[in-house]
Amino acid sequence: MTVLFLLIVFAAFSIQSLTGFGGPLIAMPLGISTVGLAAAKPVVTLCAWLSAAVIAVRERHNIVWRELFKMSGVMLIFMIAGLWLFKNVQMPFLQVLYGIVVLCIGVKKLFWPSVGEMPRWAVVLSICLAGIMQGLFVSGGSFLVIYAVGAIPEKQKFRATLSGVWATVNVLLLASYAVDGSFAREGVLPTAALSLIPLSLAVVCGSLLAGKLNQKTFLKAAYILLIVSGAVLLVTNL
Repeated sequence: MTVLFLLIVFAAFSIQSLTGFGGPLIAMPLGISTVGLAAAKPVVTLCAWLSAAVIAVRERHNIVWRELFKMSGVMLIFMIAGLWLFKNVQMPFLQVLYGIVVLCIGVKKLFWPSVGEMPRWAVVLSICLAGIMQGLFVSGGSFLVIYAVGAIPEKQKFRATLSGVWATVNVLLLASYAVDGSFAREGVLPTAALSLIPLSLAVVCGSLLAGKLNQKTFLKAAYILLIVSGAVLLVTNL
């Protein structure tokens, strides 16, 4: 099962490196079914942080700093609520609900794209929900991209800025795992160490492909990824 998990890490974070989001959305539900929640969450978070940090540093000239600070600041506040929910609420119901919402968002964006700017309340809500879901399942990307696609339409800036967001907010998650002993649990550190191999390959592959996608294809890939993410969450939790 560990080998299968490593393949999942490679596939998921190739997508993450390509688009700037989505890696944990694919890796978490599949990772839980292979190595269990106790190992999957800290390992996927570490992979998400490392891959995002590498891209953010390399593409720092493309980061829209104002948007990075706005998204990170709001998310960090609501991630605390997500971490609380993770410890106090039954997960299956939340994961099924999340899958439905993500699937609906992807279908709507792909087939009926919005015209004009989003209402302010929808912008604020999407970032807040991104923070909660990041704290719950390391999976805030689906909600954050609702806002980010409109705020940062240029693909390289979008990818770089979102990578900067994940590199920032995941520090809080890693700190919480250090405090609660998640990395000290049996098998977690060896799995994390092995995951660095497919993660490194994924970052290289995703970065090579990122510059070859045109704008229209990039946006379609982002929306299709939302649909896939929602379907994976539903299938693994129903």
